[in-house]
Amino acid sequence: MINLSKLAELARDTSAVGRKSLVGALTDLFVGAGDDRDEQISLLFGDIVLKVLGQLEEETRMILAKRVCHEEDAPRDLMVSLAKDKISVAEPVLENSPSLTTDDLVEIASSASMDHLGAIAVRKTVDKAVTSVLVDRGDSRVLTRVAENEGAEFAESSFLKLVEKARSDESIQAALVSRPDLPEEAAHALVPFLTSALKERITSLGADNTLVHLLAQRAATEVAARAHKLDDAREESNALIKDVVSRKTDIDDAVKTFARSDRTAELGMLLAKVSELPSSAVSQLLFSSSDKPLIILCKANGVTAEAYKDVLTMRARRLRIGGLELNAAIQRYAALSEEGAKRSLETLKKSGANFGLKTG
Repeated sequence: MINLSKLAELARDTSAVGRKSLVGALTDLFVGAGDDRDEQISLLFGDIVLKVLGQLEEETRMILAKRVCHEEDAPRDLMVSLAKDKISVAEPVLENSPSLTTDDLVEIASSASMDHLGAIAVRKTVDKAVTSVLVDRGDSRVLTRVAENEGAEFAESSFLKLVEKARSDESIQAALVSRPDLPEEAAHALVPFLTSALKERITSLGADNTLVHLLAQRAATEVAARAHKLDDAREESNALIKDVVSRKTDIDDAVKTFARSDRTAELGMLLAKVSELPSSAVSQLLFSSSDKPLIILCKANGVTAEAYKDVLTMRARRLRIGGLELNAAIQRYAALSEEGAKRSLETLKKSGANFGLKTG
């Protein structure tokens, strides 16, 4: 072990090399003592190194920080000074030093750089008071790191802030998804903006996971809502068709409504009802290669050329009909009189199978 006279000799050399040698010798003395070191060695080490710390080159400070960052008895004042240094020096101390208290970390995190915050975020344990500052100040990288850290504890308010910041950041979302301590309120807030990939990942988690239950509930609610919406739409369509049949509503209004929203089943049902034909047979005519039966049905029931254009537009989307063919279809519709269409409809109903119409 180095003796005091040797330390005194090294202390008299004020050059950069001398200071490096002095700190190296003191560090050897401190670290080498291990569990047997006494308080005097710790005080000597901390007092002298702190006094010369500002004279040390960055490389020397980096070496010092790496050598003492895991020591439980490392002088707190020295470790705080190293923790506030450049990130190259501070990083191992911020990540590992057991000498730093919660108050030290809160103070440092309140004003230090994002690199310093990132180092604090990966400590083996991070108290709620510290994570609160990290969540308030941290950028995406810091927030992702601390959210991924299983040893980090969060107050519920910090979880909610973290979820809000994760709204447009998939990396933070991914970190939060894996946390078993995510509170239910925060989980509720997180679910609406999760990506499909993250939702799939959640399904592989244990059945007792909060997010698994929430996604299952959300899926059930969405299915019920869609079913309810379909029921409402079906009732609305049936009511509209009934009003047309009873002549309370003009047929053009219903034709435009169904054709413009691409509700082909409802349009087929409407034309079938007013023509007194089977719905299944009429639905086939909407996208038949020949439009002659469709022209007859629409014209015979008083559908105007304006409303029929909406039907043609619907057909064109499905059958990829071009502009010239559309114009020709419009002309064919104009050429047939309503009386002629009615006679043709009666003939179709009697023959049963002309033009592809199957009424049986």
